[in-house]
Amino acid sequence: MSHTAIDARAMAPLTQDQRKADAYRHDPYMREGLRSLAAARDGETLRRHTFVVLKPDAVAGRRCALILDVLRSRGWHPVAATAVRFDPLLVRELWRYQFNAASAQRIAVVDPLLSSGPALLVLLEDLDRPDWLPASARLTAAKGSAEPSVARSTDLRTLIGRVNGLFNFMHTADEPADVVRELQLFSYQTGWSWCAGPLFGGSDDAAAPAVEVTLASLLAELEAAIPAHDLDVAASIGRLALLDGPWGDCARTRTDPARIDDWLGILHVTPLPPGPARWDVLTVLTSWIDCNEPGVLPLIATGTAEAWRPTKTDEVTFA
Repeated sequence: MSHTAIDARAMAPLTQDQRKADAYRHDPYMREGLRSLAAARDGETLRRHTFVVLKPDAVAGRRCALILDVLRSRGWHPVAATAVRFDPLLVRELWRYQFNAASAQRIAVVDPLLSSGPALLVLLEDLDRPDWLPASARLTAAKGSAEPSVARSTDLRTLIGRVNGLFNFMHTADEPADVVRELQLFSYQTGWSWCAGPLFGGSDDAAAPAVEVTLASLLAELEAAIPAHDLDVAASIGRLALLDGPWGDCARTRTDPARIDDWLGILHVTPLPPGPARWDVLTVLTSWIDCNEPGVLPLIATGTAEAWRPTKTDEVTFA
């Protein structure tokens, strides 16, 4: 008898992390994702495709078009897109194996941030990857860390002007196993029709213009729903200081980052203000919090692209 219905061999072409393989064999979303994407598990489709989520902060900061242009310039081309909304359950299940390392401050802020409007989910085809490297792993390596303290000048997040640890604008799947699991999670909201052509039915030359039309329409909808914002902490405090009520009082009397717990205390009992002021508060909060618990490691860490590089004695298969 076994505690999983997923054969170990099903995980072999999807991850280079044995801890992840073992955990995902017991993950219900992985099991459903393998079934949902059975037609795409042909040894090539899941290596060639990945996705990016342009989060609400990317919309507020008007970074979406820039992000897509940078991705295209590096070989990742949009082939399908849809809107998606985060809720607390989706956030915790999407980052189930990393959320244990999140600080209490980050947990307090992440839901108001990600629920501040729609996000854009874009399926990408990688046209520049080497044969041995999946699209998802190449994008993860190029994206760089969410932590500004370890950022490199060549990271995609640096090129698009990442502001802080939470205003980093995009989420991607680490490797093919995460593409499967996370697309399944999104599918409960989005269904599969939005990406069925590239993943299940093959794509054609006529699809590219249609995707660009879809992207333009979706971006217009998202930008209509989320006001443009400079995401500048000093400017945000200045604007908030003009308001009446607890947020205005906080901006006038608690301008030191060491007072972040006072701001979080207000967040616990007071709704965020409407319109651009909401993003003023979020800008302050995300700039001042500590994102991670000291000394606590995620259950599953982000892998490296080099883990996928075959050795001289190994042969990579994706059966």
